[in-house]
Amino acid sequence: MYSSPSQVNQLVSLLRAHGVTDVVVCPGSRNATIVHDLHEAADAFCLHPVTDERSAAFVALGMALATQQAAAVCVTSGSALLGCVPAVAEAYYRRIPLLVISADRPSEWIGQGDGQTLPQVGALQPYATTFALRIPHNETDRWANNRLTNEALLTLGKNGGTPVHINVPIAEPMFGFDTESLPTERIIHRYEPQAERPLPASVCELLAGAKMPMLLVGHYERGDLRKEVEDLEANGQLLVMPEVISDVPGSLRMPVWDAIHWPPNEPKAWLDQDEVTEYLPDVVVHVGGNFVHKRFKQLLRRLDCKVVRIGRENEMPDTFCHLDTQVVCDERAALAQLVEVLPRKKKEVVRAQLYFDGQVQKRMQTIEDFNQRQFDPKAKPNNARPTLDETLCLLYYSLNQQAASYTLHLGNSSAVRAAARIFPSGTQPILCNRGTNGIEGSVSTAVGYALKLWGLHIVVVGDLSFFYDANALWNTQLPDNLRIVVLNNNHGAIFDHLPGLEKSPARDPYIAAGGQTFSARGISDAYHLDYQSASTVNELTHLLPTWLQEGERAKLLEVML
Repeated sequence: MYSSPSQVNQLVSLLRAHGVTDVVVCPGSRNATIVHDLHEAADAFCLHPVTDERSAAFVALGMALATQQAAAVCVTSGSALLGCVPAVAEAYYRRIPLLVISADRPSEWIGQGDGQTLPQVGALQPYATTFALRIPHNETDRWANNRLTNEALLTLGKNGGTPVHINVPIAEPMFGFDTESLPTERIIHRYEPQAERPLPASVCELLAGAKMPMLLVGHYERGDLRKEVEDLEANGQLLVMPEVISDVPGSLRMPVWDAIHWPPNEPKAWLDQDEVTEYLPDVVVHVGGNFVHKRFKQLLRRLDCKVVRIGRENEMPDTFCHLDTQVVCDERAALAQLVEVLPRKKKEVVRAQLYFDGQVQKRMQTIEDFNQRQFDPKAKPNNARPTLDETLCLLYYSLNQQAASYTLHLGNSSAVRAAARIFPSGTQPILCNRGTNGIEGSVSTAVGYALKLWGLHIVVVGDLSFFYDANALWNTQLPDNLRIVVLNNNHGAIFDHLPGLEKSPARDPYIAAGGQTFSARGISDAYHLDYQSASTVNELTHLLPTWLQEGERAKLLEVML
């Protein structure tokens, strides 16, 4: 029988799956459950008892050196871990895959006079990367422990070999040995090929055998994937789902998922709808960074699908909670290989393409009809306040009428989410600070970009983002090719769309920065921008064509929503 703490069982199961066989074990009470599980799985592990932790770590180092395989040392909590530092430093400089497994006490007891309790996370830095497991209370904790343990064990092989520290907190009671078997854990595979065709055969076979393989392209700015993505789309090999900031065509498919309403706590009620169930992916290729569409991301996390992550980063992002394989390689080379090897005109993919493109066409026709009505000189003036979507519809139409090319810079929160419903990716550059998704620096980044690249630069930001970054205009080199649209609704509109927050009386005055009546006019005048404002649809319709024209200085258009 195995131990009760599920994080211990997960760890031992994954040690076995990743082929770590030699473990040097040291005496202690807190690590006793780990040692017990290792002993129970005697067919998978060879245990070597050593009393002194400093010596034990060097013994494990010697085993790793002799076998050219990772070896582990398991120690109890407190100062026992610090005894491993000399061996870990040695392993770091000799590129030896030494794994240190430390049991730990719950962090709330640090500094409270409890025995053998000290800060263990990061205690072996800078020589070893620490992966801190959690005491699991729910499925999210168990998913995190699986991901962290997989990443830790895969990190051992990086750079020819490197020491790694896994810290395992264990709460009392500890000694319940009532689990019949180790859990079957998800195993994440990692490849770092150097070949021109970087994808292993297993990945190609997985995708070729999928019923609905999907390519997701997140935040991507290098601009070198367009041909490969277009080929995969034209060949009907993968259902392409790019984000608006992906720089590849097709992003208007993504809002189609948002338009399908499903109970957030009952995803099965949505998944059972025949119209969309057949378009759900069973295998996903994930390329690029941040995702704007939160609901689609949440949906994928609930599905039973496998994810193949392709990218150049050393990190292991498990964005959709189903990471199966990570291939560290050039994204373009990997997608080019998929163009060569995947079956073409897959009927399920082609049917899905037709469905999503039909939905996109309906939406674009609605946008076109709205714009035609507003710009019709015979139309009755629309004196209503413009909505966020109406503002961007009019901007999109005016840009298409007047500008052969432009770069669109988007603020975070409402601006980028609304733009994703209207501006198609892959036609003009669309940029946004989605590394951390903060509201700071949106205008400043656009100023720097516009200073180095000529052409029309359109910045669309909310009022909070603009006022927060007003010092972007405090610049003696402010380029005259800059056009700033400030969407002023006197608060953070994103807070209007957070379910449940409307029940709080503190939302508008204290959380959403509401109740403000500031205008951008004073800032614009202070920094010598051409300022204009619009508070009705009719005003905005007539202002945009002239506002977009060339001028002697930067321009700011404040839209009162």
